[in-house]
Amino acid sequence: MTTPLHHPPARERPRRARPARAGRSPRRTWAIRTVGVAGAAALVTATLVAPTASAATADATATAVAATATAAADAAGTDVVPSPLNWTACPFPGSPEALQCASIQVPLDYAHPRGETITVTVDRLPATGAHPVGSLFFDPGGPGGSGTQLVRAESLGFEVFSAATREHFDLIGLDPRGVGLSSPVRCDPALLNRQVPLFPTDEAGFQRLVEHNRELGRSCRRLTGPLLDHLDTVSAARDLEALRRALGQGPLNYLGLSYGSQLGATYAELFPDRIRTLALDGALDHSLSTTTLFKDEARAYEDSFRRFVDWCATDTSCALHGTDVGRLFDDLVAAADRAPIPAPECVEAGTCRPAVTGEDIRFTLQGLLLFPSRRGDLALALQQARSGDASAFSQPVATGPSDEEMNGSAIAIECLDWPTPIRTLDDLRRLQRLGRTVAPRLGGASQSWTILTGCVGWPAPVVNPPRPAVVRHAPPILITNATHDPSTAYPWAVHLQRELPSSVLVTREGDGHTSYLARGVGRTRDAIDAYLLTGRTPPPGTVYDD
Repeated sequence: MTTPLHHPPARERPRRARPARAGRSPRRTWAIRTVGVAGAAALVTATLVAPTASAATADATATAVAATATAAADAAGTDVVPSPLNWTACPFPGSPEALQCASIQVPLDYAHPRGETITVTVDRLPATGAHPVGSLFFDPGGPGGSGTQLVRAESLGFEVFSAATREHFDLIGLDPRGVGLSSPVRCDPALLNRQVPLFPTDEAGFQRLVEHNRELGRSCRRLTGPLLDHLDTVSAARDLEALRRALGQGPLNYLGLSYGSQLGATYAELFPDRIRTLALDGALDHSLSTTTLFKDEARAYEDSFRRFVDWCATDTSCALHGTDVGRLFDDLVAAADRAPIPAPECVEAGTCRPAVTGEDIRFTLQGLLLFPSRRGDLALALQQARSGDASAFSQPVATGPSDEEMNGSAIAIECLDWPTPIRTLDDLRRLQRLGRTVAPRLGGASQSWTILTGCVGWPAPVVNPPRPAVVRHAPPILITNATHDPSTAYPWAVHLQRELPSSVLVTREGDGHTSYLARGVGRTRDAIDAYLLTGRTPPPGTVYDD
């Protein structure tokens, strides 16, 4: 799941990361599944931990309900004809005149298309070439990632997109429902900022976690309204179709990173005949159980950190070269668990927590592993944390109900798409044992664990549970994935390719989350560009060593 930032560096950044300031510790990248925000690793076996009987029954019921709701939406929602997009100046300070924004009204609930509506907003940056192919919708992932922000960054000169994409396409930055400029989720910032351990050790701690989730969800419902029950990816895909129709340019061109790949695959299932090109970079496979998602991502995350440790051992440019980095990390986490490590940069800025726990380090490390080109920053972050400054591992704090950096959109979307098998402390402990088995050092800390634990007690029911995709008569679809992605596991891409019969998987033999926004992945990025321009994929089985 990928998510952009305010000022992303050139050709990088699917999550919410900020470039390090001179003389300061590198700030962390958060919301993993691209970047978002937006898990990953080994799709070897099915779920190793079965949910309780009551959980299994609830999940089966949710699946049936979702199928019924989708069928009803299929029958009712396709008649909604949006008004043409009206492009005006964007509400971003300092944006160039070339960047424009437009909004449409879409049904809050596609089962009742003539009922209450919400606003969905996009921005547009015109192609640099004289003869553009058309418009390219872009979703950076998350969930919770704002496409309008990354397109805005491009308009300010950050070179997020390739020259080929800029020449041939008008860029359309998508804010899915509940995100950014699109009727954003609003939650009580005090509850967003309240820290509750995600690995409780006793019944009292487990109950505190459940009650916190319940209170937070109720605050989001109070401040967001009925939209909280309709943030699922099927509804977001229907919004994308409404935007395509409002744009009035024919079949869809789409580039989705991380969670954006789930959104794109859902669109392909609903509207296969309305696609020109669909590029899915960093595959999030919604046919997997939440437990399998967790197991795979935990293993992938651990693998990426192990490869970072190996890099530091062999590359003299690593600030920790000659140090046992694995031991350093273990000692750092243990020390932070005994007494939180100060984050002086956060004390000064007021936008992140003033102290960092061991649990914070285990979760935040994942974001710092997203881009191999930033390995040096991670080494520096660990070195500084050892010296008593853990600012790079501090988590953000919300400054308002819909804070741009820290808000409830991600968990609100995830809890509608992914059921949690956790009902009791024993359920949680079984999953903790699974996490320690597949990821002994990190113990399962990952974005998927925040779904498993964050959705316990959440007041909005699952409406779009995992299920196999059924996609017929779609044009060629391109899937790209790195073999050592710390967030979206490579086996997910293999499985997703099997789910989409017209798709081709291009494998990038290498590290990092997604390929389009990363440095040093020229052939993989070129393959995406060529596909978007021509509609032709590389041959099946293509592997690039980028």
